[in-house]
Amino acid sequence: MSIQWVGLKELRAAIARNPQKVLDEARLFLTRGLSVYKQGIIRDPWRVGGLAGGSPVSNDPRYPRKYQRQRSGNLRDTHVTEINGLEGRIGPNLQAAPYAKFVHHGTRHMRGRPWLDYVKQNKEGEIEKLYRGMLNNIVGDLAR
Repeated sequence: MSIQWVGLKELRAAIARNPQKVLDEARLFLTRGLSVYKQGIIRDPWRVGGLAGGSPVSNDPRYPRKYQRQRSGNLRDTHVTEINGLEGRIGPNLQAAPYAKFVHHGTRHMRGRPWLDYVKQNKEGEIEKLYRGMLNNIVGDLAR
């Protein structure tokens, strides 16, 4: 697959001219992007027997009492976001939901429910719009 970065020359010029504007726009993009991903994780849960969705939530009363966390929406509610410099991350808090990796990847007893992969793919268009908006704001700063 070939990827071409459109506007790279303009972006470099904008960075050289006003690096703080670029950092501010990038942080705004990361904040908005993580918000879009979190909405996908929370609002469209992966239901028992379903094919795809956000963070799995089960209201199935057949779950044994020891799996109460899965029934309570704990996995869905414990996702954390982190922005460090020009990098943003979102994922489950493994301290509060240590079983998250087993739900996401599956075990020999159950099929995986990769909700993070689903949300990333499902929200790709919205993230692309945010990215283009960020680039337009940065490049628009050049015209001043």
